[in-house]
Amino acid sequence: MKSTRLLILFLFAGMISSCHAQTSPDDQKQEVSAAENVNVYYFHLTRRCATCKAVEKVSREAVEEMEKENVTFTDYNIEKKEGKARAEQMDVSGQSLLISDGAQKINLTQKGFMYARTKPEKLKALVKKEIKGLL
Repeated sequence: MKSTRLLILFLFAGMISSCHAQTSPDDQKQEVSAAENVNVYYFHLTRRCATCKAVEKVSREAVEEMEKENVTFTDYNIEKKEGKARAEQMDVSGQSLLISDGAQKINLTQKGFMYARTKPEKLKALVKKEIKGLL
């Protein structure tokens, strides 16, 4: 009886610890060499709140401030044909802020929505840092 309880305890502890070993999808990166072109994509819906608009504005400003020809910002409405097609290519199903060099995709959606209105400079710095990391 005592050994059964210990076995159940160890199994339960193993299940709990395995759940914490997963990486967050928030900052997914796939290792690849430096890229020639980096694209910042903002996917959104037709109706947008103030935070959604701020994510686009701050991210676009970050790209423009970098003044690099090989870095672009593009926004897509996923409720329209072109945006829906691009979202499927990028494996996006909702509002998202992504930085990609074609082989690598960095998802900044959560941090974008967290900082866009309250700490826009922090979001700008983060976007620039991730772009520089791909160049």
